[in-house]
Amino acid sequence: MINSRIAKIFRSIAMYLDAKGVAFKPRAYQKAAQSLETLEKDLKEIYKEGGLKALAEIRELVNL
Repeated sequence: MINSRIAKIFRSIAMYLDAKGVAFKPRAYQKAAQSLETLEKDLKEIYKEGGLKALAEIRELVNL
């Protein structure tokens, strides 16, 4: 599943930013990673079905 791979990358970015002392962004990447893992569909499928517009609307799918 591509979502779990992207979530792993987001978590790595969060850890890096946290280690650098960046405020707020690490939490945002962690939250995005969690949201990706809760999606019922792969990002690839969402894109195939609705393009960039569908990807931009993911926020609504995960109730952020």
